Amino acid sequence: MRLILISDTHTMHRSKSFNKHLTDLIDPNQDNILIHAGDFSGTGTESQVTDFVYWYQNLKGFDTKIFIAGNHELTFESKPAWLFNYINEENLSQSDCVYLEDEEYIIQTPEFSRPIKIYGTPWQPVFLDWAFNLPRNGQALEEKWNKIPNDTDILISHCPPYGIGDYLNYKNLGCELLRKRVDKLNLLLNVFGHIHDGRGGKYVNDTLYVNASICTEEYYPVNKPFVVDLKEIDGIIKTNVIL
Repeated sequence: MRLILISDTHTMHRSKSFNKHLTDLIDPNQDNILIHAGDFSGTGTESQVTDFVYWYQNLKGFDTKIFIAGNHELTFESKPAWLFNYINEENLSQSDCVYLEDEEYIIQTPEFSRPIKIYGTPWQPVFLDWAFNLPRNGQALEEKWNKIPNDTDILISHCPPYGIGDYLNYKNLGCELLRKRVDKLNLLLNVFGHIHDGRGGKYVNDTLYVNASICTEEYYPVNKPFVVDLKEIDGIIKTNVIL
């Protein structure tokens, strides 16, 4: 199974260079799963959401395309009536798309001896005056992270865990409570974005952490998607970073 990881495209998803990178990474011999870890819009206006969802639905070569909201998707928190037309399961499932908001999605394939469990969540500590913000180190934020099932394999969180891919202006801006939670889980992968300058991947113990931001801090969509293959060897599923 090939995972192609992106985040923080900020309305730049139609960039020719970005789309070329994206389509070049599709492996015709594998199940290709696309994951977008939020901030696909500027402020979540209807025109921005419409454009992104239509683009996402029409991407070819992917068995499943999963996305979550980020702090820039203001309407995804306020939930205006029009939004349901775009993110309801009936609409998205027709094009193999899945929107996750504090919920799980399970992929079953003969490639693995067990299901792969994916959980998506958009929350983060207060960051200016954006969406899905909760007080840092507060009970409400801890309750959101405690909803992550113990048997999650892949966590999609817009926010980085504290100390991993979250460094900006001499500070770590990730979430301490999320770090506390993921340290207790046996994740294969945590993919996120939010802090553009934190882009990169690293292993902590056996978990791969990837900040998949496409845009730079100046909002130029020049970063390539990350590519991670999942393989099972002797009953153990592991991540293998391709790019």
